[in-house]
Amino acid sequence: MATTIRTIHDDEVADFRSALMGVFGGDADDDPGGSARFRALIDCSQAWAAFDGKHIVATTATFNLAMAVPGGTLPIAGLTHVTVRPTHRRRGLLRELMACHLADAKARGFAVSGLWASEAKIYRRFGYGLAAIHDEVTIQNAHAVNFIDGAQRDELAWIDEAEARAVMPGLYDTATAQRPGVLRRTATWWQERRFLEAPFVRKGASRRRHVLATRGGAPVGYVTYRHRGGLGGHDSAVEIVELLGVDQRAEATLWQFVMRMDLFPTVKWSNAPRDLTLPWMVDDWRSIARSCADNVWLRIDDVGAALAARSYAVDGNLRFAVDGTTYELQVHNGHGQCVVVQAAPELIIDRAALGSLYLGGVPARQLAAAGWLVGDAAVVARAEALFAWPVAAWCPEIF
Repeated sequence: MATTIRTIHDDEVADFRSALMGVFGGDADDDPGGSARFRALIDCSQAWAAFDGKHIVATTATFNLAMAVPGGTLPIAGLTHVTVRPTHRRRGLLRELMACHLADAKARGFAVSGLWASEAKIYRRFGYGLAAIHDEVTIQNAHAVNFIDGAQRDELAWIDEAEARAVMPGLYDTATAQRPGVLRRTATWWQERRFLEAPFVRKGASRRRHVLATRGGAPVGYVTYRHRGGLGGHDSAVEIVELLGVDQRAEATLWQFVMRMDLFPTVKWSNAPRDLTLPWMVDDWRSIARSCADNVWLRIDDVGAALAARSYAVDGNLRFAVDGTTYELQVHNGHGQCVVVQAAPELIIDRAALGSLYLGGVPARQLAAAGWLVGDAAVVARAEALFAWPVAAWCPEIF
């Protein structure tokens, strides 16, 4: 029977989710509210499925997101729910579904598509470049690690779920205002994603705990975490969901709190920013075990619109080609204009490499050394200076 690809109908949401969860190793029954949450976050006109007869055998969908870029915010098409059943691999279904997503994103005016990759080797061939890197942090015997700065700390307050829902969104906006790669979370996103307590999210750990850092009575940071294990056992750990402060003092206060928790000597954070300052706050740099992992991936579809949407730390010009089209980027007083020109390019940039450059998180010299940028060394250095940004790119959540 021929396989057909189309957007799903409302009465097919449950089947879509069952196929999705099955490929990712879960069960839709583990999340009884999942269909309602799906409808709150994704319109069925932005969810595609491949049907083999009446059975869904491949899926993809789009979140309408807004992402922080250097100096601003840009709407992005958030590619998500990409699956192909093992019985239907190697039939071109992924490519067809990707074409649906990209065509729809272009038609709706998105200059950029972004994703978190389940497998890192898949998406470069579709023009996505790794735009940010994060750290996976583990601190064994955290109680024995000493903070060396001796700085004044903020006050701490335990807050319940209701207060967390009231205070955390505003703090998040303030703490991440200058961080490229973060999502500008809507009220619906907070409700359906960040405050979700379904079993598949908890994975056997406790419910979320929330602690607020305050200064002069005003909130300046928060940490959300879960407990795993307990009573000081070898598997007892504090698992950080999110730790954010408006400044380093607030962050240091929160780190000291999670590292001094009785009965939980291990602290873990699976998605910490790459420029985390914790290792330089303590007396034993090696005690902060870190391994880097790929974070958000971006595909720049409308080059001119995307490059005009971000700011630049230095002024200058750059003429470059992407997929045979030459553009000229002109930056004055930190603001850029990018237009198509007929002149010869100074630099040839692979589309995926442009996605890597976009948030300022990947140096142009590294991409050139790997063969993804081609041009004179002086031009590569100029491109690196133009695209660099002083705050490391980081997306604090998988979507």
